[in-house]
Amino acid sequence: MAAEEDEERTVVGQPVPGTAIAQLHAGMTYAQAVKIMGKPDAETVNNTGKAWIPTYNGTDRWRHYLAYKGQGVLVFAGAAGGEIAEISRTKAYTPDVLIQIVHNPKDTGRF
Repeated sequence: MAAEEDEERTVVGQPVPGTAIAQLHAGMTYAQAVKIMGKPDAETVNNTGKAWIPTYNGTDRWRHYLAYKGQGVLVFAGAAGGEIAEISRTKAYTPDVLIQIVHNPKDTGRF
């Protein structure tokens, strides 16, 4: 499967039964997912193309990625508003919805 196709799927790979990541589903909030998964091994925030549209103030301007060693990566769509520099500096930004779960038992927990 091409990487572009994976980008559009809400679940990539097969969950390992009994793992915390297997309990998650698309649509969960950041707080709900982190409550189940715990602190990530790594995280990063990147802007999407929508962030460059001057008149666009809706959701999905940012993507927030959480990596968990031995389990996979969670991808959240960013809430409306906010600037990437401010988000990175203050860490006060909270993504609002889990949009993709990448199951990977070989994940290194790093980006």
